Amino acid sequence: MKPAPLGLTLPEILLPHLGLSKSFNLCLMKSIVSISSTATTIFIFLPHENVDGSPVPTLFKDRPPDYHMFLIFTLSAFLGAFSSMMIQHKERVERFCRIYAIASMLSAIAIVFCAAAL
Repeated sequence: MKPAPLGLTLPEILLPHLGLSKSFNLCLMKSIVSISSTATTIFIFLPHENVDGSPVPTLFKDRPPDYHMFLIFTLSAFLGAFSSMMIQHKERVERFCRIYAIASMLSAIAIVFCAAAL
């Protein structure tokens, strides 16, 4: 491995060796934006049942708070991924938004799997 030239930051030095690039991160954020918006739209059009006066999809009929948590995490993933794509000139803010989007999307997926399993 060659010595790193002066003036480069640690991520600029490590990214080529880790195989992660800006295009990979951008593709990941675009995927999260499209998946979160599609998932929210799909859950709006699923059959609903009224539970305590509010409509809840049949998948979450026994646990309405889980449905609300799913919506919050999905919208948070959308917000984080969209912000990460828009704020690329501030690396620390972009990284925070990216991690926030990934964590929110994983939480939303976990909630859906938990609802489907129970």
